[in-house]
Amino acid sequence: MKLFVRTTLIILFPFLVLLVWVRIMLFPIFVQVEYQRPGFPPDEFGFTTQERIHWAEISANYLLSGEGPNYFSQFTLPGGSPLYNEREMKHMADVHDLVQKGMLLLVIIAAIYLLGGAFLFWKDRASLWKTLSTAGMAGFALLLTVLIVVALAWNWAFVTFHEVFFNGGTWMFPYSDTLIRLFPETFWQDGFATAVVGMLATCLLTWFAATKIPGWIAWRGKSPAAKG
Repeated sequence: MKLFVRTTLIILFPFLVLLVWVRIMLFPIFVQVEYQRPGFPPDEFGFTTQERIHWAEISANYLLSGEGPNYFSQFTLPGGSPLYNEREMKHMADVHDLVQKGMLLLVIIAAIYLLGGAFLFWKDRASLWKTLSTAGMAGFALLLTVLIVVALAWNWAFVTFHEVFFNGGTWMFPYSDTLIRLFPETFWQDGFATAVVGMLATCLLTWFAATKIPGWIAWRGKSPAAKG
């Protein structure tokens, strides 16, 4: 049983880290920093930086909400045109469904981790630290390999991702559409780079903590101060 739990936690760790960082990237802070960073391409059709931030935050909030596909019908641009056309709203609904499934999967994996971690903590704490250490280093190696491949073949990876998760060409839009104006390719490249750094740092931090904490606990237990 202990081996099964350890193996399960190690296998699930990269997925846990990935989904955690998907959720982190949906916090408003990334959008606010990204649009205001030097060198971010301006919208050639007229959105100001603040307008981009405003509409992008509304879009991100929708992805995490329980709203239906007609959510964006209530929003119009200053000229009276809708924020998103029908094709854009359909794509946003598809992304919404994907994000919702991802967040549900995150909850399930997190619950498995809590239960598995509690089991190992109760049965064999040394095994728990060893599991987390292995998960951190194995996760780092796996994610680094995948992310290098993606970085070297960005266009292929970007297209393949969309073709796998979305039907046909429903994810392709003219440059004049709001979705592209709010989220140009640079936005996704920077988001990918930010998530990469975050995921790799999370793996290394997990490995470091799981490696060092047992020794620190043992040292505390032997020190005169700890014994009173």
